[in-house]
Amino acid sequence: MGGELLPIDPRADIVPFDTANDVLGGTFLSRLNMDLRESKGWSYGVNGDSSVVEHAVPYVVSAGVQADRTGDSLAALNQDIVEFLTAKGVTQEERDRTVANSVQRLPGQFETASSVLTAMMTMDVLKRPDNYYESLPAKYRAQTPTTLDQAARAALDPKSFTWIVVGDAAKVRPQLEKLGMPIEVVDAP
Repeated sequence: MGGELLPIDPRADIVPFDTANDVLGGTFLSRLNMDLRESKGWSYGVNGDSSVVEHAVPYVVSAGVQADRTGDSLAALNQDIVEFLTAKGVTQEERDRTVANSVQRLPGQFETASSVLTAMMTMDVLKRPDNYYESLPAKYRAQTPTTLDQAARAALDPKSFTWIVVGDAAKVRPQLEKLGMPIEVVDAP
């Protein structure tokens, strides 16, 4: 699991970043999941997601991986994120698929009274207008690969991630040492 606090105002327009993140790590077809789960077979699933709370927007990537592939998985995640933010940004196909998915899943977010109430409370806390959810399809459709790349590049900094690795230190630590990252060991109680 790795994460960072994003330099995003939770009250600002987060649609471009969230949409870009769906390409990177937010859906089953995301690049992180396709690489570690589908291509390499080292994980049952990878997810990258931001949480919008009143005063902050934390971002967390999580992946349960094979113990013998911990170091390789961490290196692959870092490489995938760096490539996404530099040479391999959002493609038109990824943009189209992600926008269609985002628009089509909106109605399902309001299937219960509890979900409607949660949406209303979120709008209140984040000072969003009453028609916020009605405005989302147009905001999604307005995105381009360029706007999505800009949003991701402005928010994510792979060098700012703090990674937490849980496992048998005897098996995992040598793999992590090869990556040249600082390591702090915390023993389980």
